[in-house]
Amino acid sequence: MIYGMGLLEGGLTWDYAMVVMQNEMARMILHCVRGIPVNDEKIAFEVLSEVGPGGEYISHEHTFRNFRTEISQPELLDRRTREAWSADGGKDLVEKSYEKALDILKTFKPKPLPEDVQKELKRILAEAEEETRELVEREKREAQK
Repeated sequence: MIYGMGLLEGGLTWDYAMVVMQNEMARMILHCVRGIPVNDEKIAFEVLSEVGPGGEYISHEHTFRNFRTEISQPELLDRRTREAWSADGGKDLVEKSYEKALDILKTFKPKPLPEDVQKELKRILAEAEEETRELVEREKREAQK
């Protein structure tokens, strides 16, 4: 993801599923970049003392309370076993991404932009369209030479 979410073919194509997949990946990267919190609650010296060296921490209440907050929670990537994934329909990442993208398109109701912002965006778009027309015509003229 170098130049824009959802872009394919060097930026010539934009894909709904790709932007949803890349959003998931970006969320997971941000989760990692935030790092591991180091504080008294997370270090849990009292648990270390209670369980002791070589002890079993997985079933400890502190582990149960904290483990979900420390791992990323993907919406699309499936961490289940192949058998569980297959029994549930076996949808791959692309299928799930298209489903999510279509759901967003059907259900998302954005708050309209203020009128002055809409006007400015329309002005910018008209300017860009005019520049594009001029470039295309210039290229046509140069190709005819």
